[in-house]
Amino acid sequence: MSFRVKGIYGSGMVLQQKSVNLIRGTGTIGETVVLQFNGKKYKAKVNKCNEWKIKFKTPAAGGPFTLNLSHGSESIIFEDVFVGEVWLLSGQSNAQLPMARMRFTYPQEFLLPKNDNIRMITIPISYSFVERKDTIENPQWMAASPETLGDMSGTGYFFAKKLAEELGIPVGIINSSQGGSPITSWMSEESLKKLGKEDYLKKLEFVKNPENVKAKLAAVNENQTKWNELINSNDVGLKERWESVPFNQLDEEWKVCSIPGNFDEIKTAGVMWFKKEFELSKDQAAAFNEKNPQIWMGTIIDADKVWVNGSYCGETGYCYPPRRYPIEKGVLKEGKNTVTVRVQKNGGNPIVFYDEKQYCIFNEDAVVVPVAIRNVEQRKDSKFDENSYIDLKGQWKCKKGCSCENAPGGIFFEWEPTALYNAMLSPCMDHTIKGALWYQGESNAGGYGEYADLLEEMIYSWRKAFAYSKKDFPFVVMQLPNWSDGKQFDSPDALCWPQLREAQRDAVESTKNTALSVNIDAGEWNDLHPEKKYTGGTRAAMQALRIAYGCNIAAAPQVQTVDSGDDSWIVTFDIDGSNLSAYAMNNESVDFNKQCNIVEGFTLVTEDKKLVSVKGKLVSNKEVMICREDLPAEYKSAVFKELRYLWEDNPFYINLYNGEKIPACPFRIIL
Repeated sequence: MSFRVKGIYGSGMVLQQKSVNLIRGTGTIGETVVLQFNGKKYKAKVNKCNEWKIKFKTPAAGGPFTLNLSHGSESIIFEDVFVGEVWLLSGQSNAQLPMARMRFTYPQEFLLPKNDNIRMITIPISYSFVERKDTIENPQWMAASPETLGDMSGTGYFFAKKLAEELGIPVGIINSSQGGSPITSWMSEESLKKLGKEDYLKKLEFVKNPENVKAKLAAVNENQTKWNELINSNDVGLKERWESVPFNQLDEEWKVCSIPGNFDEIKTAGVMWFKKEFELSKDQAAAFNEKNPQIWMGTIIDADKVWVNGSYCGETGYCYPPRRYPIEKGVLKEGKNTVTVRVQKNGGNPIVFYDEKQYCIFNEDAVVVPVAIRNVEQRKDSKFDENSYIDLKGQWKCKKGCSCENAPGGIFFEWEPTALYNAMLSPCMDHTIKGALWYQGESNAGGYGEYADLLEEMIYSWRKAFAYSKKDFPFVVMQLPNWSDGKQFDSPDALCWPQLREAQRDAVESTKNTALSVNIDAGEWNDLHPEKKYTGGTRAAMQALRIAYGCNIAAAPQVQTVDSGDDSWIVTFDIDGSNLSAYAMNNESVDFNKQCNIVEGFTLVTEDKKLVSVKGKLVSNKEVMICREDLPAEYKSAVFKELRYLWEDNPFYINLYNGEKIPACPFRIIL
């Protein structure tokens, strides 16, 4: 058997400092493997199963080192190896979201020189239901640089950046995450059996049979192919090539409309086409064409394809990514120009061009940032002129291309129970880590009742599985931020994100050496993938510094008690040594330069479940008073059963923070 190393070892990696590390692999039976690292030599023989393993110790943080392995005449050399702090990042899309998606939110990060103290490996997406994989092919560790930053997780990058700045040593991130994944895909079969989760075990039993997987995948692909052919063949716009029809030749069936906006003319699946005309002067056309023009069409439900003057620019197959596409040089011209957008609707939800997003044509001279970034982010405002930016919001024309039956359901086998634990987490388990960062929960929001138990068991099992890391290693849970996808909920029973946040908090309180990173203000109401990864990653790093490194940083303020009186309620917070402050609200943003004593976001719940919004008053460094006199007249003498704070999917008015600008944690408490 050939000489090889298993796991995620590779050049450019980071090893956990001052710890025992394990390296293992395969080789020729009876042959000796020699490891040379940091001036020391270690040996091991290849056993009868063609396997070898060596335990070795790492020094204090530093580098670069070379790690040399020899096996007879063969050798494997890992260069540019650093020793520092290694953290595992896992979860779903917001853990995974790459910096490339945030190039316009954090342009300054892409101008920074290479930083050897920030390194990351991204585990390739794969799944397994039976075999626990012990390696990935050709592991790629990378240091942060203008060339590599776009491929790095935004959450992981800002987490590592904060740790590296505070500790002054290399930080390595193992990014093992996958969009849409529920927590059970990151759990072992043993854990699911321990919790008695028969429904998940039944699913697992089905997918364990490779023939079932093969047949299901074939059926799904066949149905999707047939549906794609159906919608494309029915679309009159494709047949008649509406992308090439001049704006002044549109017939009367093209209706005037406005973008951004919602379009519900098609009740099932189908296609709508949109067109807009704009005019450029000779100087404007020249300025755009010489400076890498792009079109930005916000965020769209569901899929889109975009042309400018009949020239194809780009397309996206699902709703979440920002639509930013290049325009070929020479396409924009003096005089009238036309943008055409074909939007494919896959089901019952209306077509949506989300508000507060950018709809424009711009070039490299323009500074254009997503307008929904607010509250805690520090960023420059957009800057541009008529030669670098054309606003596309406002009046458009639209026409239906077709309607058809709803798209068939898809299948993501990596979301099934144990799939990612076996394939993407297991290969990392021999790599010694300092701690773990978990950003997940969106896909489990509807099942919030079981989430705390699942998360507690997952934390316990991971700590056991990473056998060469310290027992009870630090674990940071990132609480879900604000989001509503533009939906308004009339009934409190329709909510689920507040309950999921509560389950995350409960799991943290029930486990040792675990921290909650509160991000209730770090989301975007209209985007499941908020770009505020600086806030999320930095706050998570602050909690890691607190529990893993003993830094004097407070935890998020948590409700401690609510004392009821005849005329008021006193809410006392556990402030962990950091005083509370309330800040003035400017529209929907917090003005951290202007303190006040009014606290937004409280709700009282009556016996018949009516919700009564009320403001509180900050009366001490840890107490907020809610007075009956501030209630509407019809509720001044009502009996209330529950007090809630920020108990919404998407609370807009968030203004109670501690000294580190960490918001108070949402809660509900029985009175």
